[in-house]
Amino acid sequence: MKNNKKGDSAKIEIELLLRKALRVQQEPSQQLNDSIIRQCEKRNEQGSGSDSG
Repeated sequence: MKNNKKGDSAKIEIELLLRKALRVQQEPSQQLNDSIIRQCEKRNEQGSGSDSG
């Protein structure tokens, strides 16, 4: 029974760490998305007539 409690607390700890990691992972990606969108907008403004692939 004692091992079960340790396992439960470990599971909870892992879950909290995963949530924290996901939160940290999502915040920078949102900033990245914004910067990518800005770069695309700039490119579209600069080379709206040119066809670069």
